Amino acid sequence: MPSDRAGYTLSVYAIDVSPSMGELKADPGGENKVPKLDLVKEFVARRCEPKISSGRKTEAVGILSYGGKTNNQANLAFVEQNPEDEDPPYANVSCDVAIQTAKPKTVEVVMNLDAGEYEGNPVSALMVALDMIHTHKHTKSWALEVVLITDGESSFRQDEYEEAMGRFDDLGARLSVVGIDFQPLSEAVDKSKSRSKRLSEKFWRTFVSMLHERISKTTDSEEMLPTLEIFDDSFQESRLPKAAVVNGTVSGIELHIGSPEVDPDQAITIPIKYSKATMKARPPTLSKAWKPAMELQAPTRPTLGNQRQNSNQLMSSLINQSQSLSQGGEIPKMEDFASMISAEVKHHSTYVLKKANYNAPASSQLDTQGLNGEYLDATQQATQNQDDDAEEEFVEKEDLVKAWRFGSTWVPMEADTFQPMDTRKGVEILGFFPKDAIKRHLLMGEVRFVWPDLTSPKGQIQFSALVEGMELRGMCAVVRWVLKDQAEPVIGICLPAMDFPGEGKRLDFMYWVKLPFAEDEHNFWFPSLTTYKTATGKVVKEHPLLPTDEQCELMDDLVQSLDLDTYAKEQAKRERQQSGDEDEAMSEEEEDEGETPRWFEPEKSYNPVIHRIKEAIFHASLTADLDANPLGPPHPELIKYFNTPSEIVERSEDLTKRLKDALDIKKVPPRTRKKVQKEGLREDEGYIDIDELFDEATASSQIKAESSSQATKRKVERPPAKEVKDEPRFIESDEEVEPLNIKAKPKSGRLISNENPLDDFKKLIEGEGDVFRKAIRDLGVVVEENIESSFSYQNYPLALDCLREMRSTALVYEEVETYNEIIDELEVKIKKGKHKDFWETFQEAGEEVAKISPEEAQKALDEYE
Repeated sequence: MPSDRAGYTLSVYAIDVSPSMGELKADPGGENKVPKLDLVKEFVARRCEPKISSGRKTEAVGILSYGGKTNNQANLAFVEQNPEDEDPPYANVSCDVAIQTAKPKTVEVVMNLDAGEYEGNPVSALMVALDMIHTHKHTKSWALEVVLITDGESSFRQDEYEEAMGRFDDLGARLSVVGIDFQPLSEAVDKSKSRSKRLSEKFWRTFVSMLHERISKTTDSEEMLPTLEIFDDSFQESRLPKAAVVNGTVSGIELHIGSPEVDPDQAITIPIKYSKATMKARPPTLSKAWKPAMELQAPTRPTLGNQRQNSNQLMSSLINQSQSLSQGGEIPKMEDFASMISAEVKHHSTYVLKKANYNAPASSQLDTQGLNGEYLDATQQATQNQDDDAEEEFVEKEDLVKAWRFGSTWVPMEADTFQPMDTRKGVEILGFFPKDAIKRHLLMGEVRFVWPDLTSPKGQIQFSALVEGMELRGMCAVVRWVLKDQAEPVIGICLPAMDFPGEGKRLDFMYWVKLPFAEDEHNFWFPSLTTYKTATGKVVKEHPLLPTDEQCELMDDLVQSLDLDTYAKEQAKRERQQSGDEDEAMSEEEEDEGETPRWFEPEKSYNPVIHRIKEAIFHASLTADLDANPLGPPHPELIKYFNTPSEIVERSEDLTKRLKDALDIKKVPPRTRKKVQKEGLREDEGYIDIDELFDEATASSQIKAESSSQATKRKVERPPAKEVKDEPRFIESDEEVEPLNIKAKPKSGRLISNENPLDDFKKLIEGEGDVFRKAIRDLGVVVEENIESSFSYQNYPLALDCLREMRSTALVYEEVETYNEIIDELEVKIKKGKHKDFWETFQEAGEEVAKISPEEAQKALDEYE
């Protein structure tokens, strides 16, 4: 019988490996020709992949092949009873994988199948498959299935087909026969095929028809009826992305109308059930694993020399270990190693107390220190040097306590500091309001199904009356949902729904959607798009920001030309005309019933990220050399909705150009940072050699006496190219002397010097490279050092100029948090240092150097966008 729960399925795949399966066949989804058996192996592997990925123990799979070797219990029993029979009926049937939980090893066995030397008997294979199901321990709630894949080129005995039908009916198993190059049931068998294939195809049509008629008398479920499928269609379907449909866990709770504590006589309590209707799907996550162990389990791939050596060492140690455990000292098989090694690596954390070092530079403190004894994960401190290790104190996890950050301090909170909220498990209706008043964006969260408890007839009547009353009046209910006692309450909305599964039947239920609290909702306000007012409040009817009638009409035409549903109807109409269907247009009744063709179908729009990762995992698990056989392009179904249909693009191209001209749309030039143009030296220019210029032998007669401090700050004007000579040129008068620019060198690890911090900072910002944060932090350290080394208030003006430049740069390049952290650090250092009067100067400077508020940061961000 079909399973109503996730899992609880048992599938046995009977694969034909007769010699004819080695013949080449065109790939249904490609251009190359490959052996039939390779296509069948991929088909079975793809059918097993969802069962393996689910990780459920109730997803059982069995593999058998016929036409090759002999390995099954039925053959052994027959040979024991009939030792003289040279042609046993179950020969050349092999049980390759006994029925068990689907594992990657199952797919590996399938991919290692080779074409046999004998013509297999598919009826005997069905009997062995039914024996496998019969001996497996399962309950009647499991969904049983046998999938037979054959090309029909082998002749076989058919004397057991009646017994096979009876066993299918008794076990409640479903049969699916997948025929390679079979004709559809609507067509006659092609007479150009070989005799064996024609007979085989006719046999399976008759067999499936008779079994269908027999089982349909005992069940009404369509899922239990046998089917005869075409391999090409089934194979292409197996390559399609499939959403993992998981039945939600059903939980029970009580629905309260009124308060039993206030008025128990008028309060109504209805037992209900609920489960998730939608939940965000996430792609498979990566896990860290031990590389040598993975090399033993993964398909054989070319490795480097050192990796191969490590694998050999691991293999040797495992062999020695297994020999010591075994009694006979025999070398174990490769399959035994999987239970002796563990590939997954667990994460381990230790905690350290980072002590604040106020003598260290501010930039290093911003990166490493924990203020007021903040606990940091040791993995985040792996790059610290040995000097920092001396300031770390390891702390046991039991000595830690959770704390909230309040300003610049920590507020520790023990586990039992506050009493939990006094709430009771249940769903309480707070009130009703019209469904039309619901904002559309509030119904886009995760949804739950709510229905009455089927074991309570009274509750079903009460719940049905509630749903009917809400539906007739167009109302919805606001409810307060508490999952367990003393849990946090959640506000949600219940929408009534009625489903009619059959004539005279009605199913009443509700949809529950979580509503946001006031803190959860973000509002975005913008001025009117159709009304423009001046600063004095006057309404302007014509303005560049107001659309004209021509622009509105062109935009309406563009939207209509981009209607995807209209395109889908036209496409469906063309397909019907090509197929010869006389009904060229759909009736209004069909459109009302929801049968109108749609271009976008949510149930077929798969998440490209999730399924692309699944494709990569599946391909890597079956491929030995990824370099020689890389992952192919994504399935067309994954990228079907990526681009607009070409017909719509061509249809709207003219309208788009006209609308572009009417709106005067121009391309916005990209934002470019200002680059400093460094002037290079001409061929006739050069710098003066200071040592040669101030040579004692020549300076006494050519240069006027002047102080050494003035001489080192002057720069000589360069003469025209025609006056340049080989001998050194001397200064003749003070008029041609300018101060010399001596470039200061920053300290180690910094980009900004203490002598010319402002100029260095501007050059870094205006230059190339993304060094804004590093430049701001270095300038903050330089400002702090210059203040500490200042004689009286001599360096205060330069420090304020640097802070002003830092603040404006932080606003432009979105480094607000960095600047605010530097100001906090600077305040602590100044108030503990010898220049406490600088902070008064800082505060007098006002907003030019103050911390940046969130409003100011948002305003700057909006301006630069």
